[in-house]
Amino acid sequence: MTTAGPAAAHHGWEHYDTTAPYYASGTVTGVRWGNPHPEVTLRIEEKQVPAGWADRDIPSDLEDIGGRQVMEATRSYSGSSDELTLILAPIERLSAWGMDGEVEEGDKLEVVGYLDRDHDDELRPEMIVLEGGQAVRQRSVPLPVAPEPAEEGEAAAGEGAAASAGEDEAGSRAQGETGSTAAAESEDSSDTTVWLVTGGAVLLLFAGGGYYVVRRANRA
Repeated sequence: MTTAGPAAAHHGWEHYDTTAPYYASGTVTGVRWGNPHPEVTLRIEEKQVPAGWADRDIPSDLEDIGGRQVMEATRSYSGSSDELTLILAPIERLSAWGMDGEVEEGDKLEVVGYLDRDHDDELRPEMIVLEGGQAVRQRSVPLPVAPEPAEEGEAAAGEGAAASAGEDEAGSRAQGETGSTAAAESEDSSDTTVWLVTGGAVLLLFAGGGYYVVRRANRA
């Protein structure tokens, strides 16, 4: 019974929907470190794919089995859960892939991987990125089904955020330039008004003086 429990918990890649890799990042809130697969609970704090994600460096051995295609197909996690249970690779493989020590509560992680076919709060990672920036592969075999390109809105999730920021900056700059132009025009308008009022007053003064002189002359 003791050995049957962990064995039953083992899920192959076919148990997950490998056509759609999802991104999430957050804080580790729970760890069960043991075989056949360590399990890590991740409290999700960011779902949107970061700008430049598809171009990040990944382990070369992972790239050899389609890892770059996965990065390019990554879309933002859209499940209903605030936490994900991550089913990591066996401990021996993690160590062989350069991961020293265990994941601990409070650690910050980034992850890309595949959701369980039956529920959206369990994810089998393709790769995890540790708090220090080390990318650790989680897969050593080809996927049963290759990832599909994300829809237009999903594929550009991270780039869309950067583009939106750029558009906001451009909009703010244009608004600032428009405001400056308006202020300059307003200032010019104010100067013109001052000159018109001053000129009108001078003309009235001269006209009044001339009228007064004419009337005195007529009386004389």
